[in-house]
Amino acid sequence: MTATPDKDAFLAAVRESATAATLVRITLGKYRGSGDAQKIVATPVTLKGAPQLKFVTSHARKDTTQNYTIGDAVQHLSSLVGADYLSATLFTLSEDVTLQFTKKKATTLTRGKPTFSAVPEAAHNRAKNYIVDATKPYLQALGVTQADGTVKPSMYPKFKQICHFVEIVDQLIRESDVKSAPRVSVTDIGSGKGYLTFALYDHLTSALGKDARVNGIEVRADMVALCQDIAKRAKFNSLTFEQALAENSSSVASDVIIALHACDTATDDAIYRGIKSEAALIVVAPCCQHELAPQLASATAALSGITKFGLFKQRQADLVTDAARCLLLEASGYRVKVIEFVSTEHTAKNILIAAIRSNTDHKAAARAQFAMLKTEMGFTTQRLATLLEI
Repeated sequence: MTATPDKDAFLAAVRESATAATLVRITLGKYRGSGDAQKIVATPVTLKGAPQLKFVTSHARKDTTQNYTIGDAVQHLSSLVGADYLSATLFTLSEDVTLQFTKKKATTLTRGKPTFSAVPEAAHNRAKNYIVDATKPYLQALGVTQADGTVKPSMYPKFKQICHFVEIVDQLIRESDVKSAPRVSVTDIGSGKGYLTFALYDHLTSALGKDARVNGIEVRADMVALCQDIAKRAKFNSLTFEQALAENSSSVASDVIIALHACDTATDDAIYRGIKSEAALIVVAPCCQHELAPQLASATAALSGITKFGLFKQRQADLVTDAARCLLLEASGYRVKVIEFVSTEHTAKNILIAAIRSNTDHKAAARAQFAMLKTEMGFTTQRLATLLEI
């Protein structure tokens, strides 16, 4: 790749900050090369007492890692920037430096205030510090990892999803009443093969040191039998699985209600179950929102430009349905968060609704907002509102 003044200045800034130990990270984006590589993130590490840069390249099914001395790292960056990658940003303690290439390879170099105020510890970590320990036997039993504890390439997206889910729930627990409780009960509605159920139980008991009672509810007998066997072999004595419809299960009131696979109004049933049991935390991932779409024909005239098109109308119905659920949760005394997360194999949608029981008095305002939403969008019935008699 032919050098340009902007590129030379960018590489010089990399070399100077790496030598001065003020380099925090480098990110490369706008990939234009061949293959399935995505972004690259380079961070400082220390190997055998010598400073180096670790390059992590994200692929669809795995990440690859390479370490370079400072000089070799600058040369490697020179070969990538402006060729396979048209965007590069250097983060240092004194400034952020961004180099952009157009398709015609014209360059722009911009400098701004630093994003970071400290450099993370550069000690070398041979294994990425995932919140879920990949060496746990239950992951091998579930087919996620191999005998040596490494993640199977084909299961890498699933492992990332498991880790992301546990990270989210861990943070939510720290914001809820469950944080200081020595015991916690969890009901996972539609637990499937149990990937997330096992990981959450292990995290609650091993990482958080809680006396956890976790029950997975699933209608498929083969999945229940598989999970029961794995739980027994893993000696997860307080992790149980039950073959039942959610409404017919023997599970009593829980501190945490989870429903990631509940289609259409089954999500409303799960939320209602959590509200009625005064769960400290309710986490759902809605999908297949069909209830409201037929009713949106009565939406206000201003929205006719959306509802006249079938695809837009369904997407609007999805948003209205989930917004209604959030407002109804607030009206029931919960603080609500809407979070993007790694989608499951059951649905490509990636919205997670998390509700934390709260003492904040916003119930009346949320009810009023729900009433206005109902009027403007023209729907007359919504499952959760019916259950709550709102």
